[in-house]
Amino acid sequence: MRIIRAVAPLSLLLLAACASSSSETVKGLSPDLAKNGYVSDIDIKSLPPNVSPDFTNLLKTALNTELQKCAKGKATPLKLQVAVTLYSPQNAFQTLMIGDSNKIKGTAQLVDATAGTVIGDYDINASQGGGGIIGALEMSGAEGQMSKAFATEICSQAFKVS
Repeated sequence: MRIIRAVAPLSLLLLAACASSSSETVKGLSPDLAKNGYVSDIDIKSLPPNVSPDFTNLLKTALNTELQKCAKGKATPLKLQVAVTLYSPQNAFQTLMIGDSNKIKGTAQLVDATAGTVIGDYDINASQGGGGIIGALEMSGAEGQMSKAFATEICSQAFKVS
């Protein structure tokens, strides 16, 4: 019985993490554009003040990598305009004790590269939460993780690829 009393509180420290998203399509791409479009240019319009100087490169790399997987068309060049409005990394101590999450929110607009008109508009919202030692470890490197989650959400919303 003493062992259970000693081990039970420690086992709470070994909890894990999970990811979620609640992104919304404001204006979706037509099925034809989703099939035939590709992103030829990425413009990061704004970032929150609490990101590191490396965040722009992390986000652009994640966007390029993920968009190459989902925006495979060859016929229609699209420009991606991104504004990240919230970046909230986990608090490691809080994650260990009661749980916390990494969060990223923003907008992604796909613009016809020729006409300059917005043809796809998306509110992006992704998070990864968890608790305990395992959760804290899985959520480390928050800027890289949230950049990839943001890019993956664009693929899921605009090009219907998850």
